[in-house]
Amino acid sequence: MAEIAIPWGAWHWEGEERLPLPPGWRVEAAAPGDEPAGPSLEEALAAPVGAPPIDELAREAVRRRGDRATAAIAVEDLTRPAPAGRALRAMLQRLESGGIPPHRVRVILAVGAHAPATGPELRMKLGEFACERCDVSNHNPYENLVDLGRSPAGLPVRINRAFHEADVKLALGSVMPHPYAGFGGGGKIVLPGLAGIETLEANHRPAVTGLAGAGVGVVEGNRARAEMEEIALGAGLQAVLNIVPGPRRRPLGHFYGHPVSAHRHAVRFARKALAVPVAPGADAALLNAYPKDVELLQVGNVFNAWRAAPFPLVREGGTVVVTAACPKGVGHHGLHGPGMRLYRRPVERPYLAGRELVVYAPNLATREVRHSFWSGYPHARRWREVLELLRRRHPGGGRIVVLPTAPLTLPRAAPQEAER
Repeated sequence: MAEIAIPWGAWHWEGEERLPLPPGWRVEAAAPGDEPAGPSLEEALAAPVGAPPIDELAREAVRRRGDRATAAIAVEDLTRPAPAGRALRAMLQRLESGGIPPHRVRVILAVGAHAPATGPELRMKLGEFACERCDVSNHNPYENLVDLGRSPAGLPVRINRAFHEADVKLALGSVMPHPYAGFGGGGKIVLPGLAGIETLEANHRPAVTGLAGAGVGVVEGNRARAEMEEIALGAGLQAVLNIVPGPRRRPLGHFYGHPVSAHRHAVRFARKALAVPVAPGADAALLNAYPKDVELLQVGNVFNAWRAAPFPLVREGGTVVVTAACPKGVGHHGLHGPGMRLYRRPVERPYLAGRELVVYAPNLATREVRHSFWSGYPHARRWREVLELLRRRHPGGGRIVVLPTAPLTLPRAAPQEAER
């Protein structure tokens, strides 16, 4: 009997779920490699892309402001996979060598409209070094904002005041596929990460109505991405340290420098590092939500892989299984969560037309799953329910492609398919 092993419960559990399959199924796993292939942290910080080194930025601030010089570092939250502790410590050490000690550095968790992190979660993400030495806080999209007027496109621009008022403004985050901005990271740390709720709503509304953005993995010509970067630079973001995370959240490469230039270097690397050969037309696919499986409201990112693929991963009449640990339950989003201003009731996903979808989320009640998944999609709390569905739809078994880290994965044509 075949068995599927998938990572389970990013940050909180970091376990493994082992799921048996009935006889007759042939498993094809498709996951990015886990060995670092890009610049190390030290290499990236020593070779900036289009921006001064961190210690030089600090020294310039000290020349202007003396011992009143301050810095702010915006860091992504736990809905993103990169471990920040080691990288953040390196950034703080370089700020200190330039004259800004940790006690004059504000570390701001750029939660956007997500839930604020608890104390243990802050330590989980940021590490003890930063939490013991710096002023650490969660961004609040309703308070402590500065009004920067309107963007050229007419968006009201309100940004975290503590970040805006710092003399050195840096950011740290992941570069991974994103359905709206193409890839995460770069200037996206400011918008949406540090923006006020009105700015967030104006930026996110086109995604709800199907306008703007350019699709998973596309940054060139992406209007949404360009708007984010324009506002981030206008808010004073000077440099970013971006991490391309691997399938178990270990960094595959680091990229430091200008918020746009360094980001594009990271994107070029990510397009290769996260690409996985897959043959089209499987009888079934398993899309696991790790490392975006912390909460239900992030589970939709499993479809990044489906939408990035150059062909349907599953044939018509086939079955798609979404698996999600959700250690924090439904989760929170101040715009897209249930009852929030941009929430829409889930409907059938048109790109899955002709295929059955089942959601295996053993830690959620069905009523919770319905916040994100259409009522026509079965919810299974026990794996045997999924097995029964597979036996009924595919009595002879078949080929199942397994994406253990679907939110990270960029499927590409397998060599034999590319030659056709």
